[in-house]
Amino acid sequence: MNIIPDRSKTGFDAEELVAKHLENNGFHIIDRNWRKPWGELDIVAEKDKILHFIEVKASNKLSLGFEPFRRADHHKMAKVARTAETWLMSHKYPLDTPRQIDIASVIMDPANPKIEIFENI
Repeated sequence: MNIIPDRSKTGFDAEELVAKHLENNGFHIIDRNWRKPWGELDIVAEKDKILHFIEVKASNKLSLGFEPFRRADHHKMAKVARTAETWLMSHKYPLDTPRQIDIASVIMDPANPKIEIFENI
């Protein structure tokens, strides 16, 4: 019996929810799970001519003080920023392309999942 939660499934399910949430709110999903040895971009989306590099963090339950977004620390977000610059160059976008980094914090409550977006962090 496996009592350890399947973190990759939780993460995948959370990314699916966030992608649908973004699309329902006028975003166009450009890329997902783009990887380099030094980092990964969960979701790259565009809205109103601004690229959004979205880091998705999820938990199966809400624990005050341990909300998912808190795991997106300075070190992690610096990796996201560096990976985003690489993504821009590899996709032939100018480095001055309007962009921002966002965090999607997801509580995976089966009855009522909650998504909170922290923009332009």
